[in-house]
Parts: sequence; C-alpha cells; structure tokens
Amino acid sequence: MLVPQRIVELIESNRLTKKGFCEKVGISVQTLENVLKGSDIGSKRLEKIALFFGVSIDYFFDNEKMPHSSIGHSVNGNGNLVSGDIRLNECQREIEHLKELLSEKERTIQILLNKN
Repeated sequence: MLVPQRIVELIESNRLTKKGFCEKVGISVQTLENVLKGSDIGSKRLEKIALFFGVSIDYFFDNEKMPHSSIGHSVNGNGNLVSGDIRLNECQREIEHLKELLSEKERTIQILLNKN
C-alpha cells in the first residue's frame, strides 16, 4: 500500500515547497494534494517522483517482507528499471526433462539389478 507521507518526508528533507517540487517533476499541486489524501498516483507519476529523489519505487510502499527464491537474476541501480532475461518457464521445462531422465536411469538400474 502506498504511503503518501514518504513523499512529504522527501519534499521536506530536501527543503522544497510542494509547489516547487511539483514544478520540478511536472505534476500539479492539486494532483499532489489528492495523492496525499489517498487518490491513486499512477505508476508513471510515481516513477518520476522516485527518479527525482533517487529512490526506488518500492520506497513509497509499505510492503511486508515476502519470501523469495533467487533464480540467478539481479537488479542493478535503484530498481526502477530492470534489465535482463528471466526464463523461468525454460528452467521448469529443464527440471521436468531431468526428472524424466532420472526416472529412466532408475528403471535401467532396476533392470540391471534383476539380471544378476
């Protein structure tokens, strides 16, 4: 959930007025006031604000920590722009293929053991 107070804190800590801040990021003061009251900000506006202050978009949200697993992909920079190639579907297909190979090898071992 978006925490609008974090925008206010950044504005104040950078010694900006709301009007001056809005002019620099290209939004109206009314839009900012609406966001601070709970209106939806939109991802493009939030990205502009994050880039202006040099923080990740995630900074503006109060997210619970969720468990995650690494798939060998990393994010460089502040997290607003992710580049790379995640091929999770291909990894899942590879796992299924390896399971089939393992099953076939186990069957071959059982056949060889039964011959003796």
